[in-house]
Amino acid sequence: MGEIIENFKKYTNIKLLYFFQFASLSCFQPFISVYLYHFKSIQPSIIGIITCLIPFISFIASPVWTWVTDYFQCPKKIIILNSILSTICLLLLIPIGDNLIGIFLLISSYSFISSPICPIVDSLVLKQLGSDSKLYGMQRLFGAISYGAVAISTGFIIQKYGLKYLFIIYGIWMAVFLVYYIFNQTEKGSKFKKSMSGQSLSSFKKLVNEKLIELEERQQTELDKENETKPNIQAIVEKEKQLFNSASSLGSMVSNNSFEHLDSSGCSSMSTTPPVTLKRNSNIISSNDIIVSNEKENEIIKNNCNNSKSQTDLLDQEINYEINTSLKQALLDLLKNTQMIIFLLACVICGMTANIISNFLFLFLQDQKHASVALCSTSLPFTILMELPFFFFGKDLLNKLGETKLIIVGHSAFIIRLCLYNIIAIDSVSPWFVLPIETLHGIAFASIWVAGVEYSNKMSPKGYETTYQGVFSGVYGGFGSGLGSIVGGFLYEHMSPMYLFRFTAILTTISLISFSLSQIYFSKKNNNNIINNNDDDNHINLDSLVSVN
Repeated sequence: MGEIIENFKKYTNIKLLYFFQFASLSCFQPFISVYLYHFKSIQPSIIGIITCLIPFISFIASPVWTWVTDYFQCPKKIIILNSILSTICLLLLIPIGDNLIGIFLLISSYSFISSPICPIVDSLVLKQLGSDSKLYGMQRLFGAISYGAVAISTGFIIQKYGLKYLFIIYGIWMAVFLVYYIFNQTEKGSKFKKSMSGQSLSSFKKLVNEKLIELEERQQTELDKENETKPNIQAIVEKEKQLFNSASSLGSMVSNNSFEHLDSSGCSSMSTTPPVTLKRNSNIISSNDIIVSNEKENEIIKNNCNNSKSQTDLLDQEINYEINTSLKQALLDLLKNTQMIIFLLACVICGMTANIISNFLFLFLQDQKHASVALCSTSLPFTILMELPFFFFGKDLLNKLGETKLIIVGHSAFIIRLCLYNIIAIDSVSPWFVLPIETLHGIAFASIWVAGVEYSNKMSPKGYETTYQGVFSGVYGGFGSGLGSIVGGFLYEHMSPMYLFRFTAILTTISLISFSLSQIYFSKKNNNNIINNNDDDNHINLDSLVSVN
């Protein structure tokens, strides 16, 4: 438990970032269907079509935006620009009123512009977490806290002052998010980020001391390498002097002996062999020559270093080029991965289920149970109540259960939630009974989201982390949610709310069974492959031993 608390103390800057981001989302997304429904000219089927614009356009635009972010390495610019433009789109809904064309255009623009913000933030968070990526849930739960807290306060405000204040409150929270995000990019923000990422002040000091020691050792190693590679000029000069003195004395001895030779008559005679004389500049390299030679060697080494640097830069450019041009291949590999496709299909069904509940539960409560907007907004904190422990213990859940079992848990929670709505349809049951039922949303959403983010991060090729987060986010919150809006709007208007919830429960059950059976199959297949590979390795080792003998 102590380790969990210490982990929870880390990365306070990320927690605040999620808090401000989801505070703005909670002012718009839960109330969009209520806002449209208060215009009597807009029918539920039209509401379904309008609300499907947000997820469908996000599904298409999110991977495109995230690829642009990876390609140009510009997450900061995209987050700032898109946050400002998306706020402008929503604020323009106030003067538009019930003009369907204007609503379509502004909602479409908002959906396209805002689609990359969440996956880019998730990708930046995962990069900062690094090896602590399984602590993602602890950071993300602060988004759930703000979503519930701000949503309930927003509900009471619009109940008293009107629905148009939705967009004003959204703009305020988005401005707070942007200011904090920009602050994190400044020098002071970076210092704050580093100081808030440690476990405590003592551990932070310990980390600094370790880094200083590591830096000193690295500098000493580099200095030793330089001393080994550099020629010791002083030692060479001293050695040269010793050799010169030895050779000079030897030459003098030979010269003297040649002059002292006597002929047979006793007269001295000159030897025909000339005296041996050695000069410093003849056969022995002078110290000046050594210095010049060393200068040339240093120049050669410098040129080699420059060439190596240029070759390294060229290699980096080639690697970046390969990363930037292999997006098509990465997506093709994703489409060929059957296990990944089944995972994404399960995410589509879960996203569809979540969006049907989100868009049409409030309409059902207002139409048939005559619930107030205040009651609807009060239910939102209950939806995130169980998100908190699931996000908080996300790392432990991933370690003990794994991504597959967490997705099964999420499916099961959605099915139970949909079945319990049949109880609310009974006339004698109070609409406030919806509050305990909504706690199941936290289990369903948190399980699937934590598992999906971790699974996408593991499956992504190097350099495409943001792109894969965009694919997962687009499939769950985009394509699946869009289907939920269209199907939900049609069934709600032409059949009944209860028919819609029962149909969704059956569809989610089919998804649960299909996903579970496929995971059992792939698990056995992977185990068989591991066994076969081990047998092949053992066979190769035996063959090599036989050949050696």
